[in-house]
Amino acid sequence: MKDRSYFLLTIASLLLVLTACEKAPDKNKAKTDRPVSVMSTVLKPGTLAREIRSNGHVESVQMVEIRPQINAQIAGIHFKEGEEVKAGQLLFTLDARNDEAQAKRSQAVIEQMKAQLAEADRSLQRSIELEQAKFVSSSAVDTAKAKAESLRAQLAAAKADQAAANVKLSYNRITAPFAGRTGKINVHTGSLAQTNSAEPLVTLTQLNPVRISFNVSERDLPVLLAAQHNAPLPVIAQLPDGKPREGKLVFLDSAVDKTSGTILAKAEFENADRQLWPGLSTTIQIDLGQENGLVLPLQAIQTGPEQRFVYVIGADNKVQSQAIEVIRIHDGKALVNGLKAGAKVVREGGQNLRPGSLVIEASRPSKAASSKASEAQS
Repeated sequence: MKDRSYFLLTIASLLLVLTACEKAPDKNKAKTDRPVSVMSTVLKPGTLAREIRSNGHVESVQMVEIRPQINAQIAGIHFKEGEEVKAGQLLFTLDARNDEAQAKRSQAVIEQMKAQLAEADRSLQRSIELEQAKFVSSSAVDTAKAKAESLRAQLAAAKADQAAANVKLSYNRITAPFAGRTGKINVHTGSLAQTNSAEPLVTLTQLNPVRISFNVSERDLPVLLAAQHNAPLPVIAQLPDGKPREGKLVFLDSAVDKTSGTILAKAEFENADRQLWPGLSTTIQIDLGQENGLVLPLQAIQTGPEQRFVYVIGADNKVQSQAIEVIRIHDGKALVNGLKAGAKVVREGGQNLRPGSLVIEASRPSKAASSKASEAQS
């Protein structure tokens, strides 16, 4: 009797398990068919601002290491570290005593050659007169003429030596080749300035104007070239205090970098207030007008493992994924390819969907209802 009761109990348990298994797919199916609440948008033609944004670095238009051209002792330093100097301003003087003496010696040689040449010219003139009077032979005239020509050549050589001596003398005065800011001074008065020294005497950097170098995608190059051809292209840089400053595009490299697909560009900016410091990182923006196409809210775009896509809502209120190409993004919107105008796509709620999901449009409360709800809560 007990065995029979146990057998009947086992059979009943199995029936209950089978019944539960049969009902489970129905529950899952019901869960799958339950509509997902989303917000949608209809894709329409529109315009999107076409602009280039990039990170850049400030660089000096001119920067030079000031080095001596001769080996000599530093006689004087005529500026302070970090001081801004003018073009042509005296920076260093070297001990010029030997070079001054050489320049004076060269001048003395010139004066001597002039005197000797004057005497030779007078002697030549007398020889010519005597030869005409038949008092001397023509060979005497030739000798006098050769002596005068030799002295004339020696005078030219002496003048060349004097020019070289004056050039060397000028090397003892080192001036600023352009207006700029000086860096660290690496010598002191009395130090020996050497042409082969590892360190320069000082580095001079031009601060106004300055340039910002940045990279532009090869995709934007045709539009950039067209815009630059019509007129100087304005470029906006962000200053350290957050304010914008306008400059102009002055350089595009001659080739695209094939490894990065970008081209080097440079823009020039006035920098009288010294806000843009060489080496500073900043952002730049170039406005290239408006671009026509299909525009989507950025939140409608989903990112898959291989590509971007959107969920398109069909007539049966079921969604299918559609791969798209994002051409440009600006101000929360995207210009896209891969869709047709009039397509209805999911704008919000796409994270809860999969292809074939049934959706229902979520209703937004009116402003009046929202305000009443807020008053009730308060």
